[in-house]
Amino acid sequence: MKMNTQGMKYEMLFAPISINGLELKNRVVMSPTHDGFANKDGDVTPKLIDFYLRRAKGGLGMVIVGAVAINPRSFPPLVRLSDDQHIRGMSEFTAKIHAESDSKICAQLIDWLKFGKHWKQTINDLTSEEIIDKMDYFVKGAARAQQAGFDAVEIHGAHGYTIASFLSLNNKRTDGYGKTFEGRMKFVREVYDRVRNVVGPDYPVGIRINGDDFIIDGNTLKQTRLIAKALAEMGLDYISVSAGGRYEDARGVIPKVECPHPYPPIGGYSGYRCMPPSWMPEAVNVYLAADLRNTIRQAGFQTPVITAGRIPIPKVAEAVLKEGQADLIGLSRPLLRDPEWALKAEEERDKDIKKCTYCNDCVEREIHGEPSYCQYNKEQ
Repeated sequence: MKMNTQGMKYEMLFAPISINGLELKNRVVMSPTHDGFANKDGDVTPKLIDFYLRRAKGGLGMVIVGAVAINPRSFPPLVRLSDDQHIRGMSEFTAKIHAESDSKICAQLIDWLKFGKHWKQTINDLTSEEIIDKMDYFVKGAARAQQAGFDAVEIHGAHGYTIASFLSLNNKRTDGYGKTFEGRMKFVREVYDRVRNVVGPDYPVGIRINGDDFIIDGNTLKQTRLIAKALAEMGLDYISVSAGGRYEDARGVIPKVECPHPYPPIGGYSGYRCMPPSWMPEAVNVYLAADLRNTIRQAGFQTPVITAGRIPIPKVAEAVLKEGQADLIGLSRPLLRDPEWALKAEEERDKDIKKCTYCNDCVEREIHGEPSYCQYNKEQ
C-alpha cells in the first residue's frame, strides 16, 4: 500500500503501515470497546454491525472488536466465538465491514477467568486440566475468527484477566506456570504457539498487555520490558500497551453479590488507569508504550506498538507518533463521541471533531450491563 502523506497536516497519523502483510491505510485504530449490542446468546445483531460499521466508515485503519468471548461459560452481553454456531453471524459482520469500508477488522479474544467458574476465582485455583482447556479456548476462538473473515486476532493479555494474571508478579502458582519469569510466561507462550500453529504464519496475531498493573506487588515497567521483549521474540505481530484494570479495585462499586455478567474494572487507581477519566493528564499511558517500544527496538525487533488512553485530538496523536512513542494510536471513547474522528482529521476538519470529555458516563453504563453509549452522541 502506498499513499503520499507528505504535506498533510497529520502526516504520520495517516501514513500506511503493514502488520505481517496486513496493510492498514492509516494508524488510527479502534481499541477494543465494550459495545453491549450482542444478544443474550452472544450472537451478532444488526445494532452491533451498525455500531462498528459507522466507525469503520469513519476513516479508521483497523477496528478491533472486543472483547470477544471464547469461554463457553461467558456471560452476556459479550459477542462470542465460543462455539461454531457463532461463525455465521460473525461472517456476515466482517463481510459487511469489508464491503462498505476499507478498514480492516480484528477480533480481540478474551478468557474472562474470574467469570469462567465463579467471579472470585483466580489463576491459583486452576487445575492443570483447566489450564489446557483455557488454551484450547484461545486456539478454537482464533480459528473461528479466521474462518469468519476477521483480518487478524488480538490475544487479550491485559487488565487483570486470565493471561494478565499469569503474567503478573501477583501470580502465586508454585508449578511450572508461576514462580519465575519463564513460569509466568509459560501460559501465554503456549497459547501463542498453539494459535500460530492453527492460523498459519501469514495471519496477523497481536496481543494487548499492561505496561504497568498499577497494583501493589504487580508488574511495573521493570517486568513488562522483559515481557514485551519476550513477546517480540516469540513473533507476535503487534503489541498493544494498556494499563491497570485490576478487578478487585472495583470493590465498593460492584454490588456485593455474584455478578450476573462481566463487570469491567472501574474503581480504584488501577481501574482508572485502564480508562483514564477527565482529571488525568492527556496521553497519560503513552510513556508505557514508548518505553516498551524502545525496549524491543533495542533488542532488534520492529514489532509495531499501539498506545491508548486519553488521546483526545489528532494533534496529540500525531505528536505521539512523530516522537517515536508508538506506531499506532488506539481510540475508544473518542470514537463513541464522534465515529468520524479519523475522517475529519484526515480532511483537516479538526474543528468539526466532537471531542470526548472523558466524563466516563459510557463506562458507568457498562457497569450496569448497558450498551456503552456516549451521552452526547444520540445517534451512536
